[in-house]
Amino acid sequence: QTSNMAVKTVLACVLLAAAVGALGLPHEKVSYAGSKVFRVVPRSQNELDALLALRNTSTVALGLDWWRYPAAVGREVDLRVNPKMLSTIENFFARVGLSAAVLIEDVQAAIDVQMKGAALTSDPNAFDFSQYHTVEDINTWVQTLPREFPGLVTVSQVATSYEKRPLYLAKISSGKGGPNKPAFWIDGGIHAREWIAPATVIYILNQFLTEYNTDPVTTRLLDSIDLYVLPVFNPDGYSFTWTNDRMWRKTRSKTGHVCIGVDPNRNWDFHWNDGGSSTNPCDDAYCGPKAFSEIEVSTVAAYIKSQPAIDGYINFHSYGQLWMSPWGYTGTDPKDFPTQNELSKEATTALTAVHGTQYQFGTIYNVIYPASGSSVDWTYGVSNVTYSYGVELRDTGRDGFLLPADQIIPSGEETLAAVKAAMQYVVGHRA
Repeated sequence: QTSNMAVKTVLACVLLAAAVGALGLPHEKVSYAGSKVFRVVPRSQNELDALLALRNTSTVALGLDWWRYPAAVGREVDLRVNPKMLSTIENFFARVGLSAAVLIEDVQAAIDVQMKGAALTSDPNAFDFSQYHTVEDINTWVQTLPREFPGLVTVSQVATSYEKRPLYLAKISSGKGGPNKPAFWIDGGIHAREWIAPATVIYILNQFLTEYNTDPVTTRLLDSIDLYVLPVFNPDGYSFTWTNDRMWRKTRSKTGHVCIGVDPNRNWDFHWNDGGSSTNPCDDAYCGPKAFSEIEVSTVAAYIKSQPAIDGYINFHSYGQLWMSPWGYTGTDPKDFPTQNELSKEATTALTAVHGTQYQFGTIYNVIYPASGSSVDWTYGVSNVTYSYGVELRDTGRDGFLLPADQIIPSGEETLAAVKAAMQYVVGHRA
């Protein structure tokens, strides 16, 4: 009863505190001075229900930004709170009986630290993999690769974004392996604010190219399986995180509502809008007005479906250190779960061996939270890519989406080992 009253009280305050600032309209650069990130762990169904009620009626525009959604009793929930909402939310936690830890004391201070590792100008011939880069710099660098590695990599524009930015896809193929050679796909940056994902994917792409013909294991692997790499899936959103709002997650499409953008990882045409997404255009998990409404998602999906050789797929995210297989829309395991989970175990074992970083693995639904309309469910459920994964990179919450640049190379090194193990598993388990 107390938790119900607390929810009603806080919801009334949340609605009163609504601010236009986070509707996604172009504006001055957003400051997060004074914003905090809290972690709570619901220990009962009542506590979980209270968090779910708050989640279902609150949006970023109202000063609450869910970094990890409430999903199950005992599972961590992370929430960024704007300064004006701090006392309201702290009161809510107290009334529900939730013990809240502060993960990030001042979000803007954490952003400032991360920006010290951001390359604001970049020479594509001396690309610094230990820094974060703008989409323009990433695209310029990617376009140099066929000249630097002739005969090993091709680059094509696989799609054009809503705001007319190119989505460049690199394909590494040694030319060996015969007509039935399998392929593996990795991408990053589907969620704009998850900067470590494109940075890690770029590192992996470069390492595969530089290690071919110098590292015998990598050479044998690439002679057995091709690799597709899409460094920045959501270039409009990613660009917006540099220019306007570091915490932006969605695309930048206009859907006829005052709030802009769609969650591109809830927009795929498989069990679309079937739980774990939102129909509210102001919500960060907004699934869109219809499946495949987002041009980036529909175009990339059509390309993947046109490449039957693709047997493996990884959609990189942050954060949480989780290696996750289908399904996201249901807690029922798919028929291929035993082998999918075996690959997860081998990949995370290889990853941990590099720097000791610990990952959990299992299905999306059971490891993190329900999510329908995701890339991974679609690649497996529609495009028959048996080994489809969503991977949440570093960390487990201390810096969250604002991972300092000094972790890019370690993340790249350990994730490269995991991707190699995954590719090797696919090569060894072809039907």
